[in-house]
Amino acid sequence: MFKLLGRLAVVDDSGRAINVRAARQQAILAVLVLRPGEVVAIDRLISELWQDVPPATAKASLQTYVYRLRRALSPLAVNGVDLATMGNGYILTVPDRAVDIRAFQAAVAEGSDALTEGEAKLAAKLLREALAMWRGPVVPEIDVELVRDERRRLDELHLTARELCVEAELRLGHHNRVIPELERLVEAHPFRESSWAMLLHALAHRGRRAEALAAYRRMRDILNDELGIEPADELRRQHQDILRGNNALIME
Repeated sequence: MFKLLGRLAVVDDSGRAINVRAARQQAILAVLVLRPGEVVAIDRLISELWQDVPPATAKASLQTYVYRLRRALSPLAVNGVDLATMGNGYILTVPDRAVDIRAFQAAVAEGSDALTEGEAKLAAKLLREALAMWRGPVVPEIDVELVRDERRRLDELHLTARELCVEAELRLGHHNRVIPELERLVEAHPFRESSWAMLLHALAHRGRRAEALAAYRRMRDILNDELGIEPADELRRQHQDILRGNNALIME
């Protein structure tokens, strides 16, 4: 299993760690795992590893790193893992099931589809399973361009998964259960109006009208002070509904 959600880790079927110690070896592995089944050109890897100032020995050093990486991964060959040279680059073959990022993305997609189809209970289960895979941002110890891009993309997907899970729980009527999670979401992402909308809904639905109105004021002040904008029309309508005591569900 290649674990990239959090610090890089590679383990075999028995759970034994496959040691990939050198920082540049780890970076090469991360890039190849993030581009499975694709030939990653030697020039691209050199650019990733040394950025704008590669040494004259960069190609030879890269070949040494890949040779050592191939040796380290050799016990995983029985699982369909293969690091090969192809043309002027390298290609890593690895089954989807052996990469935590792919499993995470698949579970989020399945959960999102289930929610769209009205299967809130199944959606909540799938999304909780996806979130349980998250150990942290994608390999934070590796600082190369491709990894940084994937880290941003997966951070956004993780946030979306949290919101979708909350939405599924709300549809199941678990309003009290998700309020603490929504409070954490708006604290960490104060400009995320979708999270604020669900927090207002959950509070109002549980009869906590004063808290819902206070949350709206807090959100409006943040948006106004930090971005110079007003809440979206949907949120303003939601605010008016709460003022009038209309606690109709905001998600059908």
